[in-house]
Amino acid sequence: MVLGLDDHFYTYAVPLILVETVIYVYAFTSELRTCQAVLGLLGEFWCLAALWVEVSLEHVYPGFDYENPVDPEMKAYKPFCDFAPWANCSKVLMSPKGRFLRFFGISKQGPVADDASLLDKIRYFIDVPNPTLGVIFFGVHLFYPILLLFTPIPILGPLLPELFFLACCGVGLMTCWLAFNLIFQLKDFCLVCVSMYVANFGLIPMMHSLAQEGSTVGEASFFGDVPSWFLVPFGALDFFMLVAVLVLYLKGPPAKAREAADNYYLVVA
Repeated sequence: MVLGLDDHFYTYAVPLILVETVIYVYAFTSELRTCQAVLGLLGEFWCLAALWVEVSLEHVYPGFDYENPVDPEMKAYKPFCDFAPWANCSKVLMSPKGRFLRFFGISKQGPVADDASLLDKIRYFIDVPNPTLGVIFFGVHLFYPILLLFTPIPILGPLLPELFFLACCGVGLMTCWLAFNLIFQLKDFCLVCVSMYVANFGLIPMMHSLAQEGSTVGEASFFGDVPSWFLVPFGALDFFMLVAVLVLYLKGPPAKAREAADNYYLVVA
């Protein structure tokens, strides 16, 4: 086929791109809280989709080698977002940079010894794939009014909107780093990743405007003006995807295929 595209491109990629484009247009042309809620829902979807792919790959191909997979044609399991030789989300998601915290030495690969220090146990606990961090990040956006309930707390409380805006900027910087590696090092295209990148960048100016409004956004409807016919099915989809990922994770080994040379990571002793 043209550009090496396979049936996954037409069956999954094209419909998903068209649908998410419509959703992005709706979000970016809506008022702030509505935009935030919609991007939160969409971001959760893509993060959970990424986690499903990662855990499935580890179940089907234990110790998945993102550079030299044992089954190059992915006959046993081919993710929906693998649709061309230059577009394999499996390669990107299962690469070492798929664990941002481990790459920079913040988290630590297990297993952890019983007599390990509390710090090492915490570092092992937070050794999670990037999409897991995304689930938390987009979840805070989705339920942002709950965060505003803590604004009466002295000192830090009133600064929560500004602090969360700074967190969004930090996520934006991480996104730039991931995009750089995607393009220039992995030389691949990842539909799941790029979709999350768009949401990450879109949330920065939106959160800046929300931070300027302070806690007044909490006076509006919890999910803004998102219509129930969109909110309920999309929210239910995200919820069932979360349950499905957890069930799949508990049925077998966790996704841990990001092995590389010892000097690949930035190590913190």
